[in-house]
Amino acid sequence: MSDESYTSVRLLEFLRQAPEQGLLNAAVAKSRFAACEQLFTELNLNERADIRLIDVEDLCSRLHKIEGSTIRPDVVELYKTRVQAALTDYLAWLRAPTGFVSIGGESARRDKREAVYGREHSEESAALEEIVLATSERKLDLVSVPLRDDVTVFISNLPLNLSVSEAEKISNVVQALAVKDGQSHAN
Repeated sequence: MSDESYTSVRLLEFLRQAPEQGLLNAAVAKSRFAACEQLFTELNLNERADIRLIDVEDLCSRLHKIEGSTIRPDVVELYKTRVQAALTDYLAWLRAPTGFVSIGGESARRDKREAVYGREHSEESAALEEIVLATSERKLDLVSVPLRDDVTVFISNLPLNLSVSEAEKISNVVQALAVKDGQSHAN
């Protein structure tokens, strides 16, 4: 195996291609890829060249310090878990590509379900996977505000240290957009 196989770029390529090859569930590969992208910004040159040198715990500590603790600890922990799983699976795949099974077993479980329950269950699994993908796309900093039974507003990108005056600015913008009862924006 060449040293080029152990680069961070190759790991990311693996995560992009694994769902197409049936090695990983698409949602799992996507979430691991996103976590790697976030943490890999803090890799040094040696770690980029050889992912076997990566200490995921240390990498998370570097990210948390550099970002000034603006990333919530639970998000850093999630990144850590996903990056560690990505590294473990990729290195296992490099050792034995033909006998590879993900540590999460996502693709293996799906194959067993489809064989046992048939097409109907397979369609249900596909629908559930779509729901998981749709909800996993939500940002972790998304705040939902239910307005009425049929309307919910989502607010994102609020800073962790939002001041009262900044909140008032946001409130003023929203109030300016409001329509008085019985009037329309055309008035």
